Amino acid sequence: MTDQPSLAHFPLPLLAVPLGLGGLGLAWREVWSLPVSEVVLALMVLAWLLILGLHLARAVRHREAALADWRNPMRCGFVGAASIGMMLTAAALTPYLPGFARGLLLLAITLHLGVGLALLARVLRGEGSHAMLVPPLMIPLVGNVLAPVFCAPLGLPMLGWMLFGVGMLLWLAVQPLLLGRLFEAPLPPPLRPSLAILLAPSAVGALAVEALGGPQPAFLALYGLAAFTFALLLVVLRHMLGAGFTLGYWGLTFPLAAFTAATMKVAPWWIWLGMLGLSTLVIGAIALATLRLALRGALLRPH
Repeated sequence: MTDQPSLAHFPLPLLAVPLGLGGLGLAWREVWSLPVSEVVLALMVLAWLLILGLHLARAVRHREAALADWRNPMRCGFVGAASIGMMLTAAALTPYLPGFARGLLLLAITLHLGVGLALLARVLRGEGSHAMLVPPLMIPLVGNVLAPVFCAPLGLPMLGWMLFGVGMLLWLAVQPLLLGRLFEAPLPPPLRPSLAILLAPSAVGALAVEALGGPQPAFLALYGLAAFTFALLLVVLRHMLGAGFTLGYWGLTFPLAAFTAATMKVAPWWIWLGMLGLSTLVIGAIALATLRLALRGALLRPH
């Protein structure tokens, strides 16, 4: 029967789980190295390995189901989360295994660029669709702006600046299209939490400028836009979350963690500490809700 538990139904958006955990762990590392940050980062690495492994097994055992996700215009962007999870794993390992972390980061960047090129090639061949214009499309395209945050500590500043250019220019190209689509019709309720992804480019861009030693005015300009976007998301929060808990809530987690990390660079301690506490509570609650779904077997049923 189609409603029987099966790996074929394993949700692609779960690839966003390591992003939220990794962002939170790296934010904690900014203030207290042990034990909170390293515990969260260890959980992130384990989650990334487990979820990626299950998706690879799904691709082998249920090839058509995996291809259907890749061809689905609203879900294909989540494929890029796999390589971002690899970047975050490299960042987690940088203090302990810098040589390995550097190689892993380069592999992650290569894979991430490959996913972005494949999706843009789909569009240029005329095989794309208007339905692709949803926030998860930002993950494989604009996600390149995250790599510079990790390139700088590993001695790759030139590569970092190049990827910064790729990510920021694609952001400037894609976000107006996403906003234009929203003028025509709202997102389907399960996708509305992914509106939080609109916060990520400016917040991560600010972190990238700071990591690469860029000019402070550029950091402040990007952070100011991130703060404005955060305020906007608070205004529409009820609209975003009105459908109740779905795995789409993970779309909130990395942007929130990235904005928290950027806030820690510029705000008074009591503001960034409050943001860190909020991020920890929100991401922890989403993780517990997801764990309850997993224990009920809901992650292996049609969704």
